[in-house]
Amino acid sequence: MPLARRFVRSALRGVAPEVVDTAELLTSELVTNAVLHACTEVEVRVWSYGEQVRVRVGDGRPDRPLVPRALRPYAGAGRGLAVVAELASSHGAHVGEDRKAVWFELWPKVPTPPTSGWETSPVHGRSATVSLIDVPYIVFLAAQRHADELLRELMLTARVEERAGVSRPALLVATDVANVISACMTSALEETVTSGATVTLDIAVPSGAAPAVDTLRHVLERGDAAAQLESLLTLPAPPHLRSHYQWVLDQLVTQLSGGPPTAWTLLSGAPDATSVELGPWDAGDVEDSRVPTAAADDDGRIIAANAALADLLGWRADELIGRPLTVLIPEHLRERHRAGFTALRLTGRSRLMGRSIPLPALHRDGSLVPMRLHVQSQEAVDGRTVRIGQFMPRATAPEEARPVTHPDPWAPAAAVRRRGSGAAGRR
Repeated sequence: MPLARRFVRSALRGVAPEVVDTAELLTSELVTNAVLHACTEVEVRVWSYGEQVRVRVGDGRPDRPLVPRALRPYAGAGRGLAVVAELASSHGAHVGEDRKAVWFELWPKVPTPPTSGWETSPVHGRSATVSLIDVPYIVFLAAQRHADELLRELMLTARVEERAGVSRPALLVATDVANVISACMTSALEETVTSGATVTLDIAVPSGAAPAVDTLRHVLERGDAAAQLESLLTLPAPPHLRSHYQWVLDQLVTQLSGGPPTAWTLLSGAPDATSVELGPWDAGDVEDSRVPTAAADDDGRIIAANAALADLLGWRADELIGRPLTVLIPEHLRERHRAGFTALRLTGRSRLMGRSIPLPALHRDGSLVPMRLHVQSQEAVDGRTVRIGQFMPRATAPEEARPVTHPDPWAPAAAVRRRGSGAAGRR
């Protein structure tokens, strides 16, 4: 990467500095894509005509197409092609028999020519059709984003076999087939009207891809295990994302081997097609609800709250936005909340998610308000995982004033003390 950047800067001596800076940035994005996804030698060519610049990045994998992705603010990867499309005057790709070339042009002082855009051709050679029935596409996009980020970190990790138990050859195979799956799914989604929370997709994938998909499944399992041990920067996948992507991979292997399709919504424990968990999170749903509700991001800050909750706890709804969740939690439970919330992020696990539990909420005046709290996760279109809590008022029972009887919703199971038990977590 540094070599490519230096080459561009050297080749564009005499060109305006701001144009050189942009060319260097866009070249690094395209070279990174080629290194990570093509895994072949990469060739960079640069031309300049006065103030006009053209750069072409070539690789030896014409069978692996570009996979443009929607630009999501909270995604940790996948922005390269979007950055090129945003900053270049013109851009495109050319696929030959044995080479693929991605190019861009910068025209700073003349009318911008029409762009050719990114052209994708997901499958080369023999293909088979796989039916994915009742795909919750927002959940799939989040699961795919997490898999992409995990694979990217593994590709860039030194001594990856030692740190994650993944061999370099297996990682190359996994990354390769993950790109193919992404391209196939992107192509299928573009041709499908997504009017509800779920959609059925018929995707064309290489007919001999089943062994590579099995390798991808193994690499993701090992990578996620390493993430849970905090050996990687990428956080572990939340259970609903992990199980969904595993279903996608299972369906690919099963159907490519001649087996029948199984709908996501028919799996044991999967939400049905009308479940709110499968749709994209929308702050308007929180604000319009009559049930006292707040939503928090992965940092534990409130990003939405409605008037029903604010009135109940002595706030205005707009005053709660941006504050930590701890403003609603009694002081004696805050440390447990922080520990549990951190554990939820790092492990993706909580026995209390999706359950209704007794928990006192903190009124602004310092008093405790008896509640039943129901917490669930939902994916936002911008790439965030959002935790949504519904606070249901309830009658106060005498014994509920004691702190130990009020488990925090984010706390891991071992941190919850049960009445009639001598130690935390024992039955």
